[in-house]
Formats: sequence, structure tokens, C-alpha cells
Amino acid sequence: MSPTSALSIISSVEFRAIIRRRWFLVTIAVGAALIVTGTIFAGGRDGVPRFDALRAWTLAVEVIGGLVVSACLGASVANRDADGGWFGLQVATGTTRAVVTLGRVLGRVLVLVATFAVWMALAWLCGLLIGNGSDWPLVVTGFAGMGNMLVVLTVAALCSVALGPVSSGVMGVLAYIFSQALVNMSSAAEAGVIGTSWSGLIRSLYLIFPRGIVSPLVADLQARDVAGLAAPRVEVNGNIVFIQPASWATVIWTLGWCVVLALAAAGAMRRRALS
Repeated sequence: MSPTSALSIISSVEFRAIIRRRWFLVTIAVGAALIVTGTIFAGGRDGVPRFDALRAWTLAVEVIGGLVVSACLGASVANRDADGGWFGLQVATGTTRAVVTLGRVLGRVLVLVATFAVWMALAWLCGLLIGNGSDWPLVVTGFAGMGNMLVVLTVAALCSVALGPVSSGVMGVLAYIFSQALVNMSSAAEAGVIGTSWSGLIRSLYLIFPRGIVSPLVADLQARDVAGLAAPRVEVNGNIVFIQPASWATVIWTLGWCVVLALAAAGAMRRRALS
């Protein structure tokens, strides 16, 4: 069997198995229910507040729900199945450990994409029902959130080779916080509200590590302080910092890091003991 065929089969098997799991279905349903609740809440308003209300609720679902889904998906790539024997059975078919790992990561990436697709489609439909029209900025924000959660998934996947599920998931969430903090602190440094002694270090970290992908809509909601808890206004040293939307260079850089992290997980599995 060619590596491409094995990759396709393993990712398909993982995808079908995960979408049947109770925790995943519950998370999808809770997110959908919150979007509908936000739609009802927004429907009682007019004009810009109606747009802002639905967008803020959807953003909260995509951030908080996305963190839960991506951390759980990434944290289960290696550890339990490697110790429980399922990973070993997949390798016993003649497929290399690297291909099996990449297939498992790819299957989980597809699950994450499907999760966001459901929430994005529901939010778009709800927007139509209350008169918001085709809210394409919200759709773009969904894709940006998807990119951010890919970082969480791949970091957790790499950590799952050596750590347990909980620790791996926590590391993925911390990676998300770090990437968002880099964007915030870099913007603060450019605005001159951070001392010059720290600006060089922040800029260096920003150029090296994956960065949070900020959509134009989120930047606007943050600037007006109506994004809710999912994207609060940034204040540094008592000064309000306005975050700029991510450039295509940032998007490509962050997604490139996701590929590197997935390949690193595949390489690390070569030395891991299997049951």
C-alpha cells in the first residue's frame, strides 16, 4: 500500500470514529445551541448592535468551543492509543509510524474543519433569519479561528507523544494564549507603550513563533470593545492598544508552523515505545 493510500485510509477511519464520540457530539450541540441563543438575543436589537451581538456570540463559541475541540483532538493523537495497542495495530499493517501519525493528525484536522463548518454555516443562516444578510466578515473570522485552532491541535499532538492527554491539551491551549499574546504585545510595541528594552525581544519572538490570526472583524470588535470575553479590548500600561488584522504573511507563517509541528510529531513517534 502506498503512503498516500495509507494516509487517506487512516485519516478516514479516525474521522469516522471521532465524529461518533459523545463528547464531540455534545460539544457541537452546545456550540450550536449558544449560537441560536445569541441569535434570539440579537434579534431583539436593531442596526449595528444586532450585528455585534450575533458576531460576539459566534466568536465566543468559535474560541471557547474551538479550544475544547482542538485540544481534545490533538491530545489523543498518540498517548492512549499507543499504550492501548490501537496505534500498534495500525503500524502492524505495514504502514510506517510516521504515516500512521500523520494520518491520525489529518483525520483530526478534518474533524476540526467540520466542526467550524457546522458553526459557521449555522451562524450564517441565523444571520439571514434576523435580517443581517450574508455576513461574510463573520465567515472570514471563522476561517481565521480555524487557523488558530490548528496551532492548538498540532502542538497538543506533538506533546501527546511524550505526555498524557490532559497535559498535552493544556500545552495546546497555552500555545494559543502565547500566540495571541505575541500579537498583542507586538502591536503594543509598535504603538510605543512598551519600553524599548522589551520591544526587541517581543519583535524577535513575533518573527520566530506562530502568531495569532486576527480577522478584520475581530480587530473592529476589539477596537469598539464589543467582542465580549472571547476577544476583549487590549490595554497595556493603561493604554488601549488597537490590534491590526493579520496579513497574509502571518497566515502563511502560522499554517506553516502547523505543518512543521505535525511532521515533528510524526518524527517523534519513531522512537516511542508501542504496546
